[in-house]
Amino acid sequence: MSRILLVMALVLVPLSLLGVGVLIRGEFEEVRKLRSVAEDTVLTRDELDQLLVLHLDAETGVRGYVLTGNPAFLDPYEAAVPRRDALFAALDAKADPDERRQLDSLLALSDAKLENAARNIADVRAGRPELARARIADGGGKRTMDQIRRAIAQLQVAETAQLHEVTSRGTGSRNDVERTVTLLLAGVAVLLAFVTLLVSNSARQRRRALERAEHFAERQRAMFDGAVDGMLWLDARGNVLRMNPSISRMFGYSEAEVIGRHNLMLMHHRFSMTQSLAWLESVGEAGADGAGRRQEFTGKRADGSTFETEIAISRVDGEDSAGAHYIASIRDISDRKRAERMKTEFVSTVSHELRTPLTSIGGSLGLVLGGATGPLEDKTRRLIGIAHDNSQRLIRLINDILDIEKIESGKMDFDIRRIQVGPLVRRTIDEMTGFAEKHEVAIAVSFPPWPLCIMGDPDRLDQLLVNLVSNAIKHSPPGGRVEIACSQDSGMARIEVRDRGAGIPLDFRERIFGKFAQADSADNRARGGTGLGLSIAREIAVRHEGAIGFDDREGGGTVFHVTLPLAKDQSIAAPAGDADLPLVLHVDDDADCLSVVASAFAGSARVVTATTLREARYIAERQAIAAAVIDVGLGRESGLSLLDHIREADRGLPIVLFTALDDPPDAARADRLLVKSRASVDELVAATMALIETREREAA
Repeated sequence: MSRILLVMALVLVPLSLLGVGVLIRGEFEEVRKLRSVAEDTVLTRDELDQLLVLHLDAETGVRGYVLTGNPAFLDPYEAAVPRRDALFAALDAKADPDERRQLDSLLALSDAKLENAARNIADVRAGRPELARARIADGGGKRTMDQIRRAIAQLQVAETAQLHEVTSRGTGSRNDVERTVTLLLAGVAVLLAFVTLLVSNSARQRRRALERAEHFAERQRAMFDGAVDGMLWLDARGNVLRMNPSISRMFGYSEAEVIGRHNLMLMHHRFSMTQSLAWLESVGEAGADGAGRRQEFTGKRADGSTFETEIAISRVDGEDSAGAHYIASIRDISDRKRAERMKTEFVSTVSHELRTPLTSIGGSLGLVLGGATGPLEDKTRRLIGIAHDNSQRLIRLINDILDIEKIESGKMDFDIRRIQVGPLVRRTIDEMTGFAEKHEVAIAVSFPPWPLCIMGDPDRLDQLLVNLVSNAIKHSPPGGRVEIACSQDSGMARIEVRDRGAGIPLDFRERIFGKFAQADSADNRARGGTGLGLSIAREIAVRHEGAIGFDDREGGGTVFHVTLPLAKDQSIAAPAGDADLPLVLHVDDDADCLSVVASAFAGSARVVTATTLREARYIAERQAIAAAVIDVGLGRESGLSLLDHIREADRGLPIVLFTALDDPPDAARADRLLVKSRASVDELVAATMALIETREREAA
């Protein structure tokens, strides 16, 4: 807020000074105008005085000539006539309409006066001086002169009044300007005082902020230098700009040996500068999840020994031209890795040592329950049954522990191959039927009308589904039903396992996929389980580039869902060993339909796909296709226009229309019409292969 006020004040000060300058400039202009008016008034009055004097001199000269007859007395008169005309012209040029009317009256009086003087001069020259003297004695000339004098006096009074009016108006304007300038200057003074106050306050705040920043920087330096982990400050290329003492303690290098050198000197494995820069560019800023990137690497000490470390590095964008910098925290994890290896070895050893005797115990108890030793009493059977169930539970626990350890250590092998989801789910149902009957739960399944093909390990995915289905069965009430639904969504196969159980408690949802995670309730503990099933399921899904999650089911219960990538077209197509299979062109603008049909033809034919007529024509011209499957609706194009193009090249080529239209036009031109909503992809494959075989027989 203070910054806004300061800016406003700084803007108002020059504006106020500009206003003062404008007013003073205007006042100077008014003074110049007033001076001009005053000069014009003085000049006009002087010209009027000259006009009066001119008439007086002319009258005096004429009277002297009449009295003496001496022509020398006529000089003022003779000079008065041209001079009078010049004065009247000058006065008329400056006069306003009222003054011009007064000047016209004065000019008429002047003409009368000079005309009377001319008659007197003429009478004297004609030898009649007595007539001139009589005319003078009559007083007519004096009366005209008095009128001229009054007229000139009136004009002078008008000029004086005009000068007084202009002077009064200028005085008022000057007073207004003086007041305005005074107020503006006072405002400027106030603004300058306010600016001074704001600047002073801003300076104090800046000083406090600087002190806080210095305190914070000092604290940061203390944290940086005092951190137990090694800390590095790197430039954009990975060169070390600063390090804390823990780096020296951890790696054995002095500060002088590290500063200015690249951080690769601290690594055991040698990477190129290009690889290092590419890795740094992948590092982001620190966020809610911690550092921008974490990674383990093998460090190398100054003496050549190595140790295991973990680096947490984050990008810090710089404001200068040097670009980004990086803050790296390096932790010695040798002890942690050693402990993890010891734990893994211990778990593996104990698990393997327990697996053999438990298998023997479980097998023996199973034989006893099966009557291998003869009939058992009910009480004995019940006790042995309890022992047998718990031995099986221990075996499952050991197997789950070994599986999770293998997955986390990367030692579990995955046999990735192209498989169909349907048979995978059916095998899971077969395995879980007995378990479901034991819990009085039914299993229902639904599949899409076409096969879904994925790339995965059948055994591991079977393990994933068994964990989800057994979990759903255990949490379903007696008489309930577990539903397994398979679908396809945006290039992913989606498998949902739905139950009508009590749902997942809110406080358990964040750790449901953790190891040994079980809801904290007596009812859940009574159902048994190792608490590793969902953790294993998540790891298997992640290793297949998929995901696992859950949602509340409408009406009660839970829906666990697994999404796995569908096999790509090139993976679905027949392998190289099937190069002799016929080639089928499939034209459709739906990527999912192309993928499904390609998987359905696997083992029977090779499928080449096209999404536009242009692509289809290109393929038909350059590849030896054995049949064509065409969709009629291709956006704004019609697949029917492809029929003529194909028939021109090969009139007998089998063509199947596989479309959503019930009765497309010109459908009779194709060999078969199959409607997507009515015919399955298996029927499409059968119909297409039958047409191909018929043509091959006819050709033979």
